[in-house]
Amino acid sequence: MSSPRKILVTGATGSIGKELVRALGAKQYNVAVLVRDPLKAGGVFAGQALEIIGLQDAEWASGVAAFAPEVVVHLASMLTSLDDLDVIPGLIASNITFGAQLLQALRPGAVRLFVNTGSFAEYFYGDGQLNPAYLYAATKTAFHSIVNYHQQLSSFAVANVIPYTVYGQPDTQPKAIDLIYRSFSDASPLNMSGGEQTLDFIHISDVVDFYCALIERSNSPQTHWTDYHLGTGQGVTLRQIAQLMSAQLNKPENINWGALPYRARDTMYAVAPIARLINYFGWRPVVNIDAGIDKFLRMKHDVTILNQA
Repeated sequence: MSSPRKILVTGATGSIGKELVRALGAKQYNVAVLVRDPLKAGGVFAGQALEIIGLQDAEWASGVAAFAPEVVVHLASMLTSLDDLDVIPGLIASNITFGAQLLQALRPGAVRLFVNTGSFAEYFYGDGQLNPAYLYAATKTAFHSIVNYHQQLSSFAVANVIPYTVYGQPDTQPKAIDLIYRSFSDASPLNMSGGEQTLDFIHISDVVDFYCALIERSNSPQTHWTDYHLGTGQGVTLRQIAQLMSAQLNKPENINWGALPYRARDTMYAVAPIARLINYFGWRPVVNIDAGIDKFLRMKHDVTILNQA
């Protein structure tokens, strides 16, 4: 079976999606993106040949069916640590309802691989057992059953990719690593928790490389569900991240460690078990944390210069 040529990506204007769509375009795939804001997508991917399907169009499902993708990469998601009453409808709509509608729109079709994107927060104890740390993660876990239902109907393979702490890309939703970086220039100290959370930081370039490798090898005649915990297999605490930045910037961070309590069910240890990536898939990340922090700082510098221009 030949390599797939038609790829549909949801969440294409998100932090991972933008880099992945550009990489797929460079590899000459026929790419379609399913997005809420076609104008935004047109600006993000200006100059790249792709098909933009807007969710505001009542006929978007027909557009998906007409494109007939062989591989679907489902990145679209609402990410939040909140579980307030007013947050719940958005979480359900983004992380469950939309995915269910997408899978229905793909029936019947040519899809042979559905790449679902999960979260390491679905595995609170890091033992491979599903135990969502908070409501966002619970909605991701709930979606598994819907994917499995459609898999039984259509016999496509499912690659459930679980990215760990992705960094290195401009992100409109600041994460802990962005807040730490900001502390070096802020006049007022940044109040944070104790910073003892041990996380697996994987650079965006490695994340995109894995998704591309997964797509390129999707001609394997698998029809089952495979989990891929996507990380480096190495853990680094938030305090160590601050120390690495401090060493490269040659200045101290401005953080009050321990000023805030840890959140209920805060993830204190999340390091990817990557044996399957190595032994089964033959893939390893190439950017270690030292090189990754250097790339991260250069990216932040470039973004600052661009914003000032």
